[in-house]
Amino acid sequence: MARLSQSHIQKRLFMFRFGDRGARMNWVHVQNLVRAHELAAEALTAAKGFVASGQAYYINDGESVNLFEWMAPLFEKLGYSQPWIQVPTSCVYLTAVLMEYLHLALRPLCSVPPLLTRSEVHSVAVTHTFQIRKARAQLGYAPDKFHFADAVERYLRARPPPRPARGLLRLLLALLLLLGLLAAALLLRGRPAV
Repeated sequence: MARLSQSHIQKRLFMFRFGDRGARMNWVHVQNLVRAHELAAEALTAAKGFVASGQAYYINDGESVNLFEWMAPLFEKLGYSQPWIQVPTSCVYLTAVLMEYLHLALRPLCSVPPLLTRSEVHSVAVTHTFQIRKARAQLGYAPDKFHFADAVERYLRARPPPRPARGLLRLLLALLLLLGLLAAALLLRGRPAV
């Protein structure tokens, strides 16, 4: 769902939700991420006792959210209703598998990324949250609070003008070509040898 974009929402490709309605995940605002990197760099100095040397830290905004609730401002600001159709996760996962294989099959003809991948389905369907206590204690990391609605506002003001949907046209042409080749192969297979 990381690639959930304005065009996908406008095409109504994400009218459904799936997974556990209580599933939670963490997000990180870019300013918090940059601040964490700065703190880690400082913690690699002698002045800070090289405390971050060889360490790994989870960095996020310090709160867990449900993806569909968190994304609500994006749907709202674009003037669309939130996903309301509940689909079994197994169906969405199977669809993602098919999309990945279709993507691989069409790759020689055109580059159309799959709308969903198995990894993205799994990420949305289950809770996966991470504690930032270690970063707070060792680095002094204290994430600022950001609201996704503010980021959406900034995005909408700065977004580039929409481009024509050429990718979808290429996909349709590739599918027609593939179906044509398949039909030709079946016709030739069924003909008697001369």
